[in-house]
Amino acid sequence: MTMLKVDLGQLDRKGRIRIDADVPPDDPVWDDIGVRLAGPVTIRLVVQRTGPDVLVRGEFRTAVYGQCRRCLKPLERPAADELTLVYRRGLSEIEAQAQELYTLAPAAHEVDLGPALREHLILAAPEYPVCDESCRGLCAVCGANLNEGSCNCGGQGSDPRWNALRELTK
Repeated sequence: MTMLKVDLGQLDRKGRIRIDADVPPDDPVWDDIGVRLAGPVTIRLVVQRTGPDVLVRGEFRTAVYGQCRRCLKPLERPAADELTLVYRRGLSEIEAQAQELYTLAPAAHEVDLGPALREHLILAAPEYPVCDESCRGLCAVCGANLNEGSCNCGGQGSDPRWNALRELTK
């Protein structure tokens, strides 16, 4: 995870730092994100000073595992995002959120990019993936995969809690 931390002294000396890394899916930075990574997260970033702020621009790419929300078929989908992150000293968490910035502690000697990358990865992962837009899903009564053919239950034995609504459609 040290590759996702930028030394501010080194940044001041160099003017800009480039980060090109493939962070493995088992790296502690990705612990407890609620997303199963299918491979490394490829990160390409440029970190530089813009006055008192630290500006980070770049992108990340990876693939995530999931299930089709209709038929439960296992899937692998891309997750990627272009990033522009601004770190600023002297802001409260509320001010930073309102301005869509990240706080930098007054005495900080380094910038930890891990939390911001975690946040963006979670947001970039597909929330409701489907295997195909024409996926018919599972029968609500017997659970048969309707992509493989129609089920034999014919929808009989439907949930009685829907009877009041069925009466309205008659």
